[in-house]
Parts: sequence; structure tokens; C-alpha cells
Amino acid sequence: RVRNAALHAVGNIVTGDDFQTQVVLNFGALASLKKLLSDSHEKIRKEACWTISNISAGNGRQIQAVVDADVVPGLVRILRVEERLDIKREAAWAISNITYKGTRDHILFLVEQGALELLCDLLTSQSDPRVLQVALNGIHEMLKAGALEAQDQRRNGFERGALNRCVQIIEDCGGLESIENLQRHESEKIYDAAFGILLAHWITDDEE
Repeated sequence: RVRNAALHAVGNIVTGDDFQTQVVLNFGALASLKKLLSDSHEKIRKEACWTISNISAGNGRQIQAVVDADVVPGLVRILRVEERLDIKREAAWAISNITYKGTRDHILFLVEQGALELLCDLLTSQSDPRVLQVALNGIHEMLKAGALEAQDQRRNGFERGALNRCVQIIEDCGGLESIENLQRHESEKIYDAAFGILLAHWITDDEE
């Protein structure tokens, strides 16, 4: 009970500004949070993910701290094996926040850890619009990072035919079909997000 209260208090602090979050990080909170991601108590795992999602909504230095603390593999593991959707949702938020505020290197690191395929899995495992929106946002940011990477490779002459690796990953894991299906979702926001991804990365001028 004391541990639950302490974790919730830390989580509330990091919902504040970047200065408050940095104070928490300076006390080594990420090392403890990393361990709590594999705790046997569901509530602890959920609170740990929620706290990390708030930290990953901070500045670039704080996102780098999350990466350096080796927290990402724990978040990815939760997306892969966690049975409770509400805990998966918090892990997805943490991943998505990194894609939104992180650098291209941060985002591609998530891709290399397998986060892209697991976000695609969320598009088929449930119908909660909040989870769908978070997953779609993260997928879109990863696709944009992959497109910039391929563009740089072509420009620098390393690979003239370099393609967006994130496009290939999504196609290989069945994510493209899931995104296409979401164009029929009852939520206009979900439809817009899915169509925006397809328009930016798959739909050609002839298909519009």
C-alpha cells in the first residue's frame, strides 16, 4: 500500500512541468520504474507505465534519459505479453509520446526494438478509440522518421533505391490491412488518422 501511494505521488509530480520532472529524474526514478514494469502486481505495472508516459512527454533531454535507462524494452515487453488492455494502453502512450517529442534517432530506436509491429497489433486486438488513436499517432510518427531516413540515404548516395523501412515492417506484419480497415471506423478522428497515414505513405496520385 505504501509503495502504491509513493508511485502514484511520483506519477503526479511528473505530470507537472519539465523542471518538476527533472527533479524526479535526478533522484534516479527511472531505474526503479524499469524494475516496476515487470512487477507481479497489475496496479504497479500500470502506474509505472503511466509515470513513464508522463516523463516521455517531457523535453528531449528527458526522453534521452528514458532511452538511456533502458526502459524501452520493458515497455515493449508489456505491449507484447501483457493481458490487460488498460496496462497496454499506458505503455502505448509512453511509446507514442517518445515518437511525438523525440528525435529521429529516438523514434528509429523504438522501431528497432519492435515497437512498430506491436502498435500495429493494437489496431486489431480491441476497439477502444483511445488506444487506436494513440497507436495510430505513434505509427504515423515512425513512418515519418523512416521516410526521412530513406530520403537522407538516397541523398547521400548510400542507397539510391532506399525505401522507408517502416512501410515494409507494417506491410509484413499485417498492419496495412488493419489501417485500411479503420477507414470504416465509426469515429471520424480514427478515420482521419488512418486515412492520413495511407495518404502520406501508400496512396498514389492515381488512386486519389
